[in-house]
Amino acid sequence: MNLTAFLRQNKIEFQFLEKSSTQHASEASEVTNIPLDKIAKTLVFVNQDSKPLVAIVRADCSVSRHKFESCSHSKSVKLAADETAEKVTGYPTGGIPPVGHRKRMLVYFDEQVMNNEYAWFGGGTRARLVRLKVQDIIKLVAPQICDISVS
Repeated sequence: MNLTAFLRQNKIEFQFLEKSSTQHASEASEVTNIPLDKIAKTLVFVNQDSKPLVAIVRADCSVSRHKFESCSHSKSVKLAADETAEKVTGYPTGGIPPVGHRKRMLVYFDEQVMNNEYAWFGGGTRARLVRLKVQDIIKLVAPQICDISVS
């Protein structure tokens, strides 16, 4: 299902912003002039059993593997290969939204993302961002909220 259809079907307020194609949040921030702390990254990791896990952190932070392992009760986590991330979410890395994934996965939401009412996320392609209410994402994916970031 495409992201627009998913958001409409779930009656979620959203705003798209078209931009030049970027792979990293820092590049997206540069081309859109949106501050990094208002953008959030949706990253796919795999644990020791190759089970995909989603981590959502502010773009001015990184995922602390140690904190993420602790929060997700995993022995180890590592960033998934681009092909794996696209296979499980249905979206290319650099454009992965926090909702509407192809497969249902456990989602871990860094508590710092909660500081903003809205945030910008990958909008389903590398050439688009989507602005969503943090509370709408929580309603849709029921994430585990924990401290998984490092500045």
